[in-house]
Parts: sequence; structure tokens; C-alpha cells
Amino acid sequence: MALTEREKIAHLYRRFSFGGTVAEIEAGVAVGLDGTIKKLIDYDTVPQNVTAHPYEFAFKEKEEAEFGIYRFRLWWVLLMAASNRPAQEKLSLFWHSHFAVSDAKVEHAGLTLEYLQTLRKGANGKFGELLKNVAKNPAMMKYLDMDRAFKGHPNENFAREVMELFTMGIGNYTEKDVQELSRALTGWGYIDTFWQGGKDNTERLMTIYRDKRPSGAFCYFPTMRDTEPKTILGQTKDFDGDQALDMLAARPETARYMTKKLWEFYAYKNPEPAIIDRLAGVWNKTGGDIKQILLSIARSPEFYSDKCYLKHYKSPADYVMGTVRQMGLGESILALRDKGANPTTPIPQKVIDHLAYMQYLMFKMGLDLCYPNDVNGWKWGEEWVSPSMMTYRMQYHGMMIWDEKSQPWYAARNTQSQMLAKAPTTGAEAKKRLYEIFDLHISPSADQVFQKVFDSNPMAYKDAPAWSGQLYLCLKLLSACPDMHVC
Repeated sequence: MALTEREKIAHLYRRFSFGGTVAEIEAGVAVGLDGTIKKLIDYDTVPQNVTAHPYEFAFKEKEEAEFGIYRFRLWWVLLMAASNRPAQEKLSLFWHSHFAVSDAKVEHAGLTLEYLQTLRKGANGKFGELLKNVAKNPAMMKYLDMDRAFKGHPNENFAREVMELFTMGIGNYTEKDVQELSRALTGWGYIDTFWQGGKDNTERLMTIYRDKRPSGAFCYFPTMRDTEPKTILGQTKDFDGDQALDMLAARPETARYMTKKLWEFYAYKNPEPAIIDRLAGVWNKTGGDIKQILLSIARSPEFYSDKCYLKHYKSPADYVMGTVRQMGLGESILALRDKGANPTTPIPQKVIDHLAYMQYLMFKMGLDLCYPNDVNGWKWGEEWVSPSMMTYRMQYHGMMIWDEKSQPWYAARNTQSQMLAKAPTTGAEAKKRLYEIFDLHISPSADQVFQKVFDSNPMAYKDAPAWSGQLYLCLKLLSACPDMHVC
């Protein structure tokens, strides 16, 4: 099936974002497919619209700051919901699974937050730089037991995961390579200075913000380093940690392992060898430039093929954040933040509540941000729609449709505005507009059900209370519709 330009742009938003809004897709049509690809993936050229600082989620009025990653990750949820650079958040989610770190073991919100910031900052840069920055991040070091690594007592756990999960993949190294790499990483450690910043969490966070320093930092101890020659993957020299990681990043096995993993995240599983040959060639030519790999994926004809189109299972983030963005809830929540807020201004409780509910929904569907099950990260694809997970997906009937007084609220008003913009005059036209708002492709049997809903009250969208009820019913039906769970 040959896709239209509009269908390709909507497909691009489903995979590289969390699903496109009507405004995003229409803007994409105006600039064309390639212009949309550049805007999405070269997101550093787009000024960030979300200026909220993570610390706003920790500070409280007349109480000690609440220091926990459950607070700071709400800042990331806000970015997923409202950022005009959604591809950055989708890509950062990929890296969060690839370089998996769980705060269940780190037990330090400051370190885990800085780990997330490391991922977001380097998400579409050079892989080798991101690899080294993550490897030296205190949260990662603590998670993989690299608090201190010194001559005579290297850390093989960290070295093994770097080879097996972060770079080359299983089968491309030996046990001896792991041992030798662990020797190259000796002299590495980190210090945690958060707790020395004051008498309570409020003062500590204020100190870090004032001094513009991290909660913890990588440290190198030259006298603790093993300076004898090491033989890693057939090369012998006195490798230090940076040199060893640079070598791993440049390996041809890493090029194929990483490009395959990226293709499977954005396109489909088990790609043809020719695709990996092509992407690995781009990787080698550009020195592992992630942005160039993503551009190559988005411009690949196979990405728009029948094998790829509407054949991906939505992750909990795609499922929840897709509807959140399409209903304009991110912007509505962002508007609740004080206009003159700074990093020490407590975020309004309503913002906390709404974002926490979004996070809770994703958690119940299997994606608990900052708490991957293990170092392997999450399994993407059909695992998201297991019977147990589908139970929670089918209980998702939207959010922020009515306010505390049972009056139409953000979701209802925002989608009503989108309906009014098209001014449908029949039930069929109103139904079609709903499909446009939520970027839906509904099977004929499900379409008949929605047609009955809109035939019963085709002009419901003109009356806010009536539309709230109809929107709730539609979202309830969609949650039970298989078409809602693919992208």
C-alpha cells in the first residue's frame, strides 16, 4: 500500500514521538515529509517550550523539600506531555531502557535525576560520548557496583554489562576480554556531596542550585589505576577507561548491534540484513552519530512499508502520552505553573496530581519510569499487550474531562475546540473528526460502534456537558478497541 504524504507524516509522529496532534500533522504537511523529519529529529534547533526545573517538583511551601525520584520524574512526565521536542523524550526513553538504571538500587534522587539529564542531553549526539558520560555517571556506577574500582580489585560486573548490553552484544567477546576491560576501568569512582550541602533537603537543593554543581561526581584516582598492559579484543596496550570505551564504541559489532536495536525500537523487529548493512555504514561513516542514524531510519523506504505501518504495539508511554498530547493536556497543565516561577518555586499541587496520575497509569501498564526491572531494561513490542497489561489499558478512560464540580474541564474543552474548528454537520463527519484528533485507524466493525454513538447525538460537541459525556464514552470504547493499541 502506497502511503500519502499525510499518512507518512502521521506514521513518523507515531514512532518518533508519542503520536501526532492535529496541529503537528497539519504543520508537517505544510513543510513536507523531509521538513518534518528534520524538525523532529534535529530537535536542538527548536527552542524548548517547557522551562520548568526539576527542583520545582521537590520544593514545598513552609515544609522541607520532598527529595525522591518519584518527584523529579514528574518533571520528565511533563516534558513527555508538553514538550515541543517530543522526539527528544522518546529517544531518551530508549536510552533509559538501553542504559538501564533503577533508583530501587541507587536510592538517591539527585544522582538518578542527573542520570536522566545525561541521557536527555546526549540522546542524539555521538554514541561514544554518551557511552562514556553514562559510564561515568554516579547513578550508573552505583547501580553496577562501580563505587570504587582499583588495582587488584577491578569490577567485572560493570565491564561485562558494557560489552554485553551497552555495546557489542552477546557472543562478540570472551571472559578474558571482560577481565581485561575491568582492569582498564580501575581508578574510577565517584563522590556524593549532596548530604554535605545543608541540614535538610531544602537547604541541600538550594546549595546545589546556588553553586551550580551536581549531587555527585565522577572521580579519577590515578594511584589506584592498573597501569600494566591489557589485551582487549586482540589489542594490547595500557588501556585506560576512556580508551577502552572509545574502542568498544568504534567496533563494527557495536555498529550492527546498536543500529539493529534502534531500528527495532522505531520500526520493526528482525530487520533485513541489507537494512543493518546500510545503517551500520552510516554509523561507521559518521563515527556513531545517533542523529544521522535516526535520519536514515526515518528516510528508509522500509520504514513506510506494509511491514512497518500500523504494525507496532504501543508502549505505555505511547498509549498514555499519545492521548494526553492529542487532547492538549500538556499545555493545559503547563499553564497551571506560576508565570514567574523559578527553580525554587514549588510547582502547584494540581500539576503534581495530574502528572502523578499519568505516571501511575504507565506504571500499571508496565512502564515504571526510573525503575526498570533489571539491567536489561524493558522489552518492547508485544510484551506491552499481555493479558495482565491489557486489563489496565482497558481501564484507561481518559483524564481531566470533568473538574471537581463535574463541569467540563481541559480534555473536554480542548477536544471540543478541535471539533468546532472543523464544524462537522453529521454524525459521520463528527466521527471522522474524532478519528483525526486521535490519529485513529479503526476497523470496520469498530467503526460501526462509533457511528452509532455519533448518530445518537451528532451535535454533542456543540454542548460542553454533552460532549464531556460523549468523549468519556468514546475513550472507554477506544480502550477496548485493538486498533487503539497499535501504531
